[in-house]
Amino acid sequence: MKTLSYALPRLRTTQLALLGILMALEIVIGRFTFGPASVKVGFTFIVVGLIAKWYGPYWGMIVAFFNDFISTMISGYSYFWGFALSALVGAAIYGFSFYNREHISWARVIITVILVLVIVNAIMNTLWIVIMGGMTDPHAITSLLWVRGVKQIIFLPIQAIILYFFLNHPVLEQMKSRLMMK
Repeated sequence: MKTLSYALPRLRTTQLALLGILMALEIVIGRFTFGPASVKVGFTFIVVGLIAKWYGPYWGMIVAFFNDFISTMISGYSYFWGFALSALVGAAIYGFSFYNREHISWARVIITVILVLVIVNAIMNTLWIVIMGGMTDPHAITSLLWVRGVKQIIFLPIQAIILYFFLNHPVLEQMKSRLMMK
């Protein structure tokens, strides 16, 4: 009889070291965002997608949680648990979509990016901004949601194209075969 196991995949030393390097890279890239706080644009999704493809949803979620905490502490802002929850959900979506796939199709990338942009960025993160800002005016909340929604629509093709070509690049597969061999 088979039993279900929900243990984390075991990592060798080189895999764990690479995961640490990717964590650090995500934190550094996260420092280079532009735009006002309510519609910040950044490129950490590239590293999150790579971690998801190579390490899966469970390690991706652990990394997302720690990176959210570390990034918040470095930035000097107060910590809010909602953004950690958003990071966990985003990493899970990427992980379940991309893990252990040699080639990721356009359809898979587009659907995944839409899920992350709508669920995490447009809905969850807007909710956290409303809660943190103590916003009670429905018109202000609706305006914020529209602005953030437009940003997600604009960013959808950019993020999908970058992820598709980056995650399907042959050099990336060569690196994975060298660094992640079991």
